[in-house]
Amino acid sequence: MKDNLTFEQANAELEALVSKMESGELNLEDSMKCYEEAFELLSFCYKQLDSCKGQIVDINKRIDEIKNREEL
Repeated sequence: MKDNLTFEQANAELEALVSKMESGELNLEDSMKCYEEAFELLSFCYKQLDSCKGQIVDINKRIDEIKNREEL
C-alpha cells in the first residue's frame, strides 16, 4: 500500500479492486493478490474511521463540558 494515502484514495482503490474481482476476468493468483490488497486497504479505512470516531467523541465531551459550565 502507498504511503500518505488518504481515506478517499484508499476507498477508491478498494472499489476498483472489488470491481476487478467481480468481473470474473482474473485468474486465481491475481484474484488472491487483489484480495490481499483489498484487505490492507479495508484495514486502513477502518483505522481512519475509528480515529475520526474517537475525535468526534472527544469533541462532543468538550462541548458537553462547556454546556455544563454555562449552566452553573
